Amino acid sequence: MAEIPLLLYGATGRMGRAVRDLLPEFPEFRLRACVAPVPSEGASAGQGGGSGPIWLTPDDLAKPGARDGLPEDLVVVDFSLAAGTARLAAILSEWPRALVAGSTGLDAATESRLAALAARAPVLRAPNLSLGVAIARELVRALPPAARTEFQTEIVETHHAGKKDAPSGTAKALAELLRSVGEGERSGGAKGQEIPIRSIREGTVPGTHRIVLSGAGETLEIVHTVHDRAVFARGALRAARFLHRRAPGSYTIEDVLRET
Repeated sequence: MAEIPLLLYGATGRMGRAVRDLLPEFPEFRLRACVAPVPSEGASAGQGGGSGPIWLTPDDLAKPGARDGLPEDLVVVDFSLAAGTARLAAILSEWPRALVAGSTGLDAATESRLAALAARAPVLRAPNLSLGVAIARELVRALPPAARTEFQTEIVETHHAGKKDAPSGTAKALAELLRSVGEGERSGGAKGQEIPIRSIREGTVPGTHRIVLSGAGETLEIVHTVHDRAVFARGALRAARFLHRRAPGSYTIEDVLRET
């Protein structure tokens, strides 16, 4: 199996650490560079002795000379905050590389830059990188029109107290998908209307998304619960493996699911 060179952007955050911890499960990857405002304990900026990664700050990565040893088939995995992704998108507009972007709360300008990057490199943009959410999205797509015309629908999402955005990016994406159920097939009813989202922030819950359809005397739920954030790290590495040396374009976690 060909070696997959990896750059981890946001390497010292909660998800960056989860990706690093999970790398032994994916021996095909070689972590070539870690990017963070402050290097991990025991490493210093620019250090990369032996087979270990070099450590760079975002300012370093913006300098072409600092990127000189990094290969063209590098895959970038981004788990930074929204401001970090905005900075990364600007760098990749000049230095296109395959990108798995798992950040949420991005502004329109950053989303537009990521869309433009897809014309020059493979890009997988997903607010949630778990394969379980990909399956949940496929279940929503399979709902018949009556799911929206005969049932009231809402989404309830619960995350840890430290999550900064609400509703979650996953909840908003599920609501957009649910809104489309039945469009073009039936008129009237609830289709096309806004889907209520309730956001709960408490404790250390990695993430639960509950799609609730309430009818006369019956309730149907599609529920996805994450018990360990390694789920997202595993999904990110599977996505990076999927993107390696792939043609430029926009890809989804569902594309990864179909090849798993």
